[in-house]
Amino acid sequence: MNQIIAIIQREFRHEIRSRKSWLAILLYIASIVYICYLGFHHDLDAETWNTLFWILVVFIAMFASSGSFSGREAEMLYIYTLVSPQKFIIARLIYNGLFMLFVSLMAFGGYIFFVGCPLSNLPIFLLTMLFTIWGIASLLTLSFSIAAKGAGGFALMSIISFPLLIPLLISAQHLAALCLNIGYTGGYAGNMVALISLDVIVAALSYLLFPYLWRD
Repeated sequence: MNQIIAIIQREFRHEIRSRKSWLAILLYIASIVYICYLGFHHDLDAETWNTLFWILVVFIAMFASSGSFSGREAEMLYIYTLVSPQKFIIARLIYNGLFMLFVSLMAFGGYIFFVGCPLSNLPIFLLTMLFTIWGIASLLTLSFSIAAKGAGGFALMSIISFPLLIPLLISAQHLAALCLNIGYTGGYAGNMVALISLDVIVAALSYLLFPYLWRD
């Protein structure tokens, strides 16, 4: 556990030192949210609001996580020799989840400030957002690790993440639709279970596959 915490702290310090990275993320969020504001001027129906928000989350998550492994292969391999791969990937999953959640909450704040907030059930929506972002973070962590090891870049990452990203976003949209009261028929429980199940599957795949990916 101490090693996992140490890796998370190390990643946090690395991110704090990367001021250009933070400025790029903030500029990216501000640009997308402001474009949404210019395009709609608070004149968004609930269904469009829902769709646009999840598109925003996916693009921000990909942008924020793109530097997880890219260009840091030697550094990652050095850490890999000091700790077990299982502890390393657990630390990466926790850190990336927290980091993307923080970035996404900033985007959500800007989005509702400029575009508006038609939500009728904010607590459930925030819970949906939490599990969805955690699933996306886990999926992108695994995908970027495979792409970095295979030197496949962004194209390989997209191919790997696509099959699980789609059902994850469908579950999130259905839950958000319930929170927006836009006519989707269904219950919270079934969609929430599906969302959490996908998170568990992705995290388990990361835990099991990562040691084989970075063994050589």
